[in-house]
Amino acid sequence: MVRSEFKMDAMEENFKAITDSIEERFSDITKTVEDLKNEIETLKSADVESSKTVKSIQADVASSSIYTRWGRRSCPGDAELVYKGFAGGGNYAQTGGSSSYVCLPKDPVFDGDGQKSKHVAFLYGAEYQTSTATFLSNVQDKDVPCAVCRVIGRGVVMIPSRNTCYSGWQKEYSGYLMSEYYQHASNKEVVCMDGTPEEAEGNDNGNQDGALFYFVQIGCGTLKCPPYRENVALTCVVCSK
Repeated sequence: MVRSEFKMDAMEENFKAITDSIEERFSDITKTVEDLKNEIETLKSADVESSKTVKSIQADVASSSIYTRWGRRSCPGDAELVYKGFAGGGNYAQTGGSSSYVCLPKDPVFDGDGQKSKHVAFLYGAEYQTSTATFLSNVQDKDVPCAVCRVIGRGVVMIPSRNTCYSGWQKEYSGYLMSEYYQHASNKEVVCMDGTPEEAEGNDNGNQDGALFYFVQIGCGTLKCPPYRENVALTCVVCSK
C-alpha cells in the first residue's frame, strides 16, 4: 500500500512537472507570437511611411520647375544650379535665326570633330545696351551671363511690370524687362533681367554686339495708362509656389 502511494505521488509530481513545462513553453510561444504580431505591425507602419516618403519624393520631382536667371551666374535662395553660362541669341541686324535668347553652357560638348552645314542659323553672345539709361549704365557692352535654376515642389512664373510677388508666392529674383531694340531687324522675346546684373566670365569689355538687351517701356493706347506709365522702365519678378 505504501509503495502504491509512493508511485502515485511520483506520478503526480512528474505530471505536474510536465504540465508546468508545457505551460511555460506555451507562455513563451504566446509571447513570441505577440512579439511577431507587434513586429509585423511595426513593419506595416514603416512600409506605409516609406511609401508616403517615396510618393512625396516622386511628387516633388514631378513638380520641379526650371527657370533662367538672366544677368547672373548663380541661383538665388534654395534653387539648385543646373548650369551657368553665357546669354546668346540671333544677331540684332539679322532677320533670320533665333527669336529667343538662350542660355549657353560654358562647357559645350560637340559631336565628334563637329558636323557642318552650308546653310545655317547663327547664335551670338549677348551684350547689355544701357548707355542711354539713367541707371545700370556701367554694364554697357558687357557680356551677359545666365544661370539655369531648378526648384523642387514649386511652380514658377515670371510676372512683368512688378518687382514683388503676389501674396503666398516666394520671390526667386526681381529686375527689369529687357528685349531687342524695337527698330532692329531681329525680333526677340521679353525676359526678366536680374536687377543687379553682372558680367559674364571672360568678358572682354568690347563692343561686339550680337544679341542685345535693351530696357522695355510701355506704349500707351490699347494698353491703358494709367495704371501703366510711359517713359519708365518696366520691372519684373520671378516667383515660385
